Amino acid sequence: MKRLPMALSLFLAVVPRGGTSRGAQKPSETNYEMTTYYLVLLHRGPKSTGSETPDAERIQDAHMANIRRMADEGKLIMAGPISDDGKLRGIFVLRAGSLQDAQGLAAADPAVMAGRLVPEVHPWFTAKNIRVYPTADAAGAASDAKGEADHDAEREILEVETRRFKAQTDADAAALARILSDDLTYTHSSGQVDTKARYIAAIQSGELKYRSIFTDEVKVRVYASAAVVTGRAAIKAESRGQVSTMQLRYTDTYVRQGGRWQMVAWESTRIPDP
Repeated sequence: MKRLPMALSLFLAVVPRGGTSRGAQKPSETNYEMTTYYLVLLHRGPKSTGSETPDAERIQDAHMANIRRMADEGKLIMAGPISDDGKLRGIFVLRAGSLQDAQGLAAADPAVMAGRLVPEVHPWFTAKNIRVYPTADAAGAASDAKGEADHDAEREILEVETRRFKAQTDADAAALARILSDDLTYTHSSGQVDTKARYIAAIQSGELKYRSIFTDEVKVRVYASAAVVTGRAAIKAESRGQVSTMQLRYTDTYVRQGGRWQMVAWESTRIPDP
């Protein structure tokens, strides 16, 4: 579960949704009912390689889809990755009728079935209908968590950008197919607009060859599950046998879908020669 920005992963000041009482009460004084949830510790499995292969990405996408499905069905209360590089990779908190039911839910996760994760399930006796308490302290913690998540997303997008530019110069169609969204709109500095299929085909055929790409002034702005990247690029390319060197200002847009960041739009403008 490394690098997973999972839904419902707010591990903040969790307190019960309690009953009523006279006068103002602190959260810790609220009356509440106890119940049993199930804590799932997800350990690194025997088939966890840590490498990003097409098969690993397929399993990761299925793992994320399963998380969303359990959340939609009310079976998943919280989920989140462990950010260090130890054997424990993540945590689920499940709502289930019994320990056996919780074990069944954990065992049905695609990453568990593939041997990349191994679940350890424990009953957890805690307050019923737990939630994040809306205090100023909790709001501050939420803001800090969001800032950290945005920083992680920025770093991840910059890594994807680096891989994308390398895939362009290497004519790596497989890598581009993973990074570019199926509904990509790629607008060249000439004004020509390509789809994902057309753009990759041009690179594969040699119609378009990138000799070198160097970038600077790169800035990433994250907006929840979308991000805008701006920067400057020095590109040497060959189009239909004609070599050209250009300086560009570019804007590209990423959207997080299927558990990973994919580029959905690119547009660039030539910087006039001095």
